Amino acid sequence: MDKLRPDLITQLGSLALASRLRRLSDRLMRDVARVYAEQKVAFEPRWFPLLYLLKQQTTVSVTDAARALGLTHPAINQIAGAMIKAGLVSGNRDRSDERRRLLKLTPRGKDTYATLTPIWRQIETANSELLSETGHDLLAILTSVESLLDAKDMYARITHRLDGKPHIQKTVIAKRK
Repeated sequence: MDKLRPDLITQLGSLALASRLRRLSDRLMRDVARVYAEQKVAFEPRWFPLLYLLKQQTTVSVTDAARALGLTHPAINQIAGAMIKAGLVSGNRDRSDERRRLLKLTPRGKDTYATLTPIWRQIETANSELLSETGHDLLAILTSVESLLDAKDMYARITHRLDGKPHIQKTVIAKRK
């Protein structure tokens, strides 16, 4: 890519906000994954929040994990499934409510947490350094954006602008005989 000319996502500005945030997230996750691999730790960066939560709370239902992490139930199921497959987490049905699946760290999960803790300290230091170099309080800005979206989500922000306006051209598809 030509370093003198911004890429398309950058050029699109606020129209591509979600794409730009996703790209940044992917970039950070990719670099952390490289660190884990070089440190010979079989761990995916996207597993971090659930591993951390399970270390703090011992046993957590999928629903409670989704609520605590601000993720969807399917996202937690997907992450938990991968962590179960990796031997880091166990998932058992709640005896008092068969619909609930309870997640818990395995001994391997606890060992992985202990192995990752010093690496996470370095990640935290590097993140703090990066954020400081921006000259802005990005975490406060993100918190503000999240609060504003809690009050009025993006769907509502967009659709109220579309109401009553001819924005979608309807196409009629003729039935084939």
